Amino acid sequence: MSKKSFSDDAGDSNETTEQALVALTAQIKAFVENRSLDSRFAAKLVRRMKKEADAISQQGSNATKPGQKELKKAFDAVDEALRNHDAALLVTANAALRETDDTSTSKKSQQRSAKK
Repeated sequence: MSKKSFSDDAGDSNETTEQALVALTAQIKAFVENRSLDSRFAAKLVRRMKKEADAISQQGSNATKPGQKELKKAFDAVDEALRNHDAALLVTANAALRETDDTSTSKKSQQRSAKK
């Protein structure tokens, strides 16, 4: 089996479009908001998609100003959804820690009063 170089494949390969990236980003945002996709995995996908968007804009063949604006909006929206999701997780974890602290404090006070 021979290996083809990237330049050999360039002529006959499918190219990613800005519209495809926008659609994928919107789907990832929806999945994060519905909590059906892990936020860490979604963040990795978005980072990869941003690299692809950079490649598209550097090539220039499929890049358009309106498409770039739409991509920026989509990436901003998914970044916000990821931040909101992670913030909600942080609030939940903090509440659980407070509950654990309150429980252990009340147990200690009960043990002190039982010793008296």
